[in-house]
Amino acid sequence: MRRLFGDTGTLYGLATILLVAPFFVFRDIPLYDLPNHLARLQILFGAVPDSARYYVAEWRLIPNLAVEAWVAVFRHILPVEIALRLFLAATVAQLFWGTVALHRALFGGRNRFALAAALFAYNGPLLFGFVNLSFGIGMVLWAVAAWIRGRDQPWALPVFALIGCMILLAHFFAFAIYALVIGAYELGAAQQRRRHWRRELLALLHLLVPAALYAFGMPHVVGGGIAYDSPVVKFVQLGGAIGFYNPVLDIASLLGLLIAAGLVAHRLEFAREMTLPLAALAIGYIALPHQIGSATFVDYRMPPIIALVLCGSLTWRESRRRTRAEVFVLALFGARWLLMVIQFHAWQADYAEYRAAFALLPQGAKLLPLARDPNAVEPTAHPPLAHVDALAVSERGALVPDLFAGLGYELLRYRVPYRTTATQRPTIALAPAFDYVLLIRPDELSPAQVPRYRELARGRTFVLGQIER
Repeated sequence: MRRLFGDTGTLYGLATILLVAPFFVFRDIPLYDLPNHLARLQILFGAVPDSARYYVAEWRLIPNLAVEAWVAVFRHILPVEIALRLFLAATVAQLFWGTVALHRALFGGRNRFALAAALFAYNGPLLFGFVNLSFGIGMVLWAVAAWIRGRDQPWALPVFALIGCMILLAHFFAFAIYALVIGAYELGAAQQRRRHWRRELLALLHLLVPAALYAFGMPHVVGGGIAYDSPVVKFVQLGGAIGFYNPVLDIASLLGLLIAAGLVAHRLEFAREMTLPLAALAIGYIALPHQIGSATFVDYRMPPIIALVLCGSLTWRESRRRTRAEVFVLALFGARWLLMVIQFHAWQADYAEYRAAFALLPQGAKLLPLARDPNAVEPTAHPPLAHVDALAVSERGALVPDLFAGLGYELLRYRVPYRTTATQRPTIALAPAFDYVLLIRPDELSPAQVPRYRELARGRTFVLGQIER
């Protein structure tokens, strides 16, 4: 057993291979929002013929550009879809390795405990499809690790000002987390070294550069209400730290980890300088609402961040190896990874049915997707089909009303004649503006929710029809 765990690099390398493999094995990657992101990127970078009749790009600096910048770099040598797969692989890899880097910055070479971060790479926000946010959080982990090591260097202010701007461009929420963690870390350092509090304050001045970039160089999305969830929902959402599609199993896995951590707590060492950053993140999760304006699942984004930072802030008190604990972590990671792969594989047939049906549509078809409740997010509804109609945009250059276009921090917009039909909650009222209808899980729809149509194709989870006038 000691031979198995003797080489940390090999162990972490195998974990990385398992983490990135699903993005290159399956034809369709069933992240909840991913079809919408793929279609949007293909339109932005000219991979969808005749899409200009419905959509138009509005290039500008916005705090939500991680995947757009990535694809812009790789699109000259790779198709957009392959570039997106590489982006997703880089995202999960840096969530894992960013935690390893944080752990090394805090504890030096004693970094075996950071293996637990692999459990939180496929977290709820990532599987939901918050790809820019997830990539930005990976950047934050690397940046905090670099900050701990290099904050006192003469080059720190300009270098970290640039890093802060890059994180802001990746995603606004990620930059807010970076500022919160760095600020709390420096506050703790000032308390420990009372004579040097001005030095800690000076170090934080680099945050003013990205703040100024946002204030004077980017659009501001204002308006909208604030909505909070109940404490029960807050508790259930903690499962998002480790997964999305199997909420009961996710909560059970998280509780199992907490129990296991409690059993070995006397053998664990905590980096005390991370006390205030973790406390700030926990308070942030409690205080944040579920929705701010058009931004939803705001508080849901916090649990995996807390879990990853905590993994980076713990190590074994003794130097000798703890193979039993690593076996437990590896077993849980392997079981959860295998279940995810099995589910991904099982859902491929459903996506293939949609692609075959969309091949029957004419180029540039106007397609109206209808579901029982367009507001509902049901993680246990397998496979995830909330934005499956976006595959028709990628395949046939279709017009759909619920593409991520014209929504706050987005580069894509609908052309003027079609903006009145744009909505994330399409209903039968839009039928006169469309020629085709996609009924998602039609058995759940009532007759009042369905227009008259002539059936063109049918699959296990849908009916595709031509709307009759």
